[in-house]
Amino acid sequence: MSPALLVRPVHIVWDWNGTLLDDLDHTVDAVSACQEAIGEPPVDAATYWRHHCLPGRAFHDRLCGRPVTDVEWPTITRTFAEHMAARKPPLRAGATRLLESVSRRKHIQSLLSLTDDPQLRREVEQTGLTNVFERIDGRHEPGTPKSEALRRHLAALGEPDRRRVVLIGDTTDDAEAARTCGVRAVLHTGGFEPLEKLRTAGAPVVDSLTAAARLAVEHPTRTSEQPTIPDIVLGRNTRRHR
Repeated sequence: MSPALLVRPVHIVWDWNGTLLDDLDHTVDAVSACQEAIGEPPVDAATYWRHHCLPGRAFHDRLCGRPVTDVEWPTITRTFAEHMAARKPPLRAGATRLLESVSRRKHIQSLLSLTDDPQLRREVEQTGLTNVFERIDGRHEPGTPKSEALRRHLAALGEPDRRRVVLIGDTTDDAEAARTCGVRAVLHTGGFEPLEKLRTAGAPVVDSLTAAARLAVEHPTRTSEQPTIPDIVLGRNTRRHR
């Protein structure tokens, strides 16, 4: 990263699940538990990837092949929350070193997730990363879309120059939220959606957090190219071809 970039810092908004957390396996297990709790069969990673969408209720509709009932939905949300609360947050390898490196170069970092806010804050504290972020926002209201969450997040940050903001995430929903709010997005593989789907999002797609951060910082005006960037801090992500 060039020292010249210290003059005009970039603001990176990081996603949590599937991005800074390497938690696809944990999430698939939690979703399987939810499905079994309402009498449906469990899912594997391939099924999860194939059907993944937001909001969560629509995702379970797809998995069930029918609408989830109003009686079943509270069981799903409770089971999911209990399962995720019992885990240790699986921080992606090398993420701490990368975040600290970005901070040392005076770029601004914040965290935005649709995980319930109290749970998100507990998980971030467990990883020791709380002080890295200018602001941490989880979901405060059920059903809040990522685009609205991002709008509120940026407003709470004092409306930073959106030309210098980039959202780094792992889903097409992240890219859509960024586009709606007038900021850039970079997507990485190895999260909750397959490479083929990510390539439809109209945002750069890379295979590691390092490549995502480098693109955000070194190419502040790039929006749609598919970059080829070598990984020098993290190893290449081998999970994307599940």
